[in-house]
Amino acid sequence: MTIATDWNMLLVKGLPFLTLLGMGLLLLVIEVLWWGKDKTIMLILSLLAVAASFYFAWDQWIQNIPWSQQLLVFDRLSYIFDLIFLFCLLITLLISRDHIKREHIERGEYYALLLLATVGMMMMAHAGDLMVLFLGIEVMTIGAYILAGIKKRHSKSNEAALKYFILGGIAAGLMVFGIAFFYGATGSTQLSILNQTFAEVDSSQSVLIFLAVALILVGLCFKIAAVPFHFWSPDVYEGAPTTVTAFMATAIKAAGFVALFRVLFIVISLTHIPWVPLLSTLSIATMTVGNLVALRQTNIKRMLAYSSIAHAGYALVGLAAAAKDNQLSEMALGAIVFYMMAYAVITLGAFAIVVAMGHRGDEAEEISDFAGLGQRHPLLAAAMTVFMIALTGIPPTIGFIGKFYLFASAIEVGLYTLVVIGVLNSVVSAYYYLGVVMTMYFKEGAVYRWPPLAYLLTTSIFLTLLGTLYWGVFPKDLFLMAQESVRQVIF
Repeated sequence: MTIATDWNMLLVKGLPFLTLLGMGLLLLVIEVLWWGKDKTIMLILSLLAVAASFYFAWDQWIQNIPWSQQLLVFDRLSYIFDLIFLFCLLITLLISRDHIKREHIERGEYYALLLLATVGMMMMAHAGDLMVLFLGIEVMTIGAYILAGIKKRHSKSNEAALKYFILGGIAAGLMVFGIAFFYGATGSTQLSILNQTFAEVDSSQSVLIFLAVALILVGLCFKIAAVPFHFWSPDVYEGAPTTVTAFMATAIKAAGFVALFRVLFIVISLTHIPWVPLLSTLSIATMTVGNLVALRQTNIKRMLAYSSIAHAGYALVGLAAAAKDNQLSEMALGAIVFYMMAYAVITLGAFAIVVAMGHRGDEAEEISDFAGLGQRHPLLAAAMTVFMIALTGIPPTIGFIGKFYLFASAIEVGLYTLVVIGVLNSVVSAYYYLGVVMTMYFKEGAVYRWPPLAYLLTTSIFLTLLGTLYWGVFPKDLFLMAQESVRQVIF
């Protein structure tokens, strides 16, 4: 690791998010000049920016030259999450084209906000300082606030944006207090300095640091919608446009976990905090509440929202395993990275089907709207069946492999009770996931002429379906990539 102020190196290392930042700002200018005209150029430019950013991030991951500029760090962990964010952004853009036209929200700022929110996520992944982490969170969430309420004449969209804004503001305030306490106790907010300082914490500082850790973790648990900080999630997911919901359920959740990684890497050395019981309890509560409440949902977006909460609980199993044994943390953290990839692929595919179900200008948000889909559109129903099976964790899908690696890492360190509860929760989740499949094939629905699917939407469904099945059968390379990404983490 090098610590320097080499701005040329910073420019090269930061190309993935600088590319998106520049294009996001350019799109805002184009919107002013191109107002009222066809927005296809905006989509094309956005896709080009994503492709370029993906290339730069992949190239840096391959080179594997860890480097730090104090405020920002560049290691394989940050770049693998850059790739996850960019994949989520790509699929969101592909499923957005016709959906936002149908919903009358096709505006230049829609594309710009998606790009700029992704820049915030990348800042979180590359944060070497708590203030940079907080800045990244705010860039991401401000974009998400606006996107959630972009359907200005839709009451549920307005409600979603308001709830997210108010509760997100509270979470942000708690994080600022936590960062201030860290600064008061140690005199710094840089992760590298905090990591060294925590090895010599005395009793006079322990209370202040404990408060700082608690407040920051509360703010981050809000971002991943962990229980009991999940109340915003169902209403926001239901009220936001479906494409925005897909982006929030995948990219923002992954961003929350990479932020948790960065913070836990430095505070895990505080042995007076009972990390394993704390993370295990949080995991059990999150997966159990998410699954049990999902059983009662009739709205597909609310069901997927509670499903998202449950999957955050599964991922927390890996964090508990990493906290239990530092010697085996590489396997556990690699399993979490792999799970974030798996969850993103599957969930984006499921939301792409929900977008495809919107026909004749109507949103198909109720599970009952899927009745008879097996007869009306067999291919679409088959794809949705694969995604539901994958979310349940049934082979041969990437969802099964993701849970297998998580639970295996927990078994390796002796967290048998946590694994048993996780498996039981997966069994519970089968009821509502497979309930969607039952509705598609065994209930009769309205008969109408199915409009042809848009090319970009079809492409997104194909890509996510391919990823769900291919990596479910051949997961080795992807898991090795995830493990490599946590091997040389820097602060």
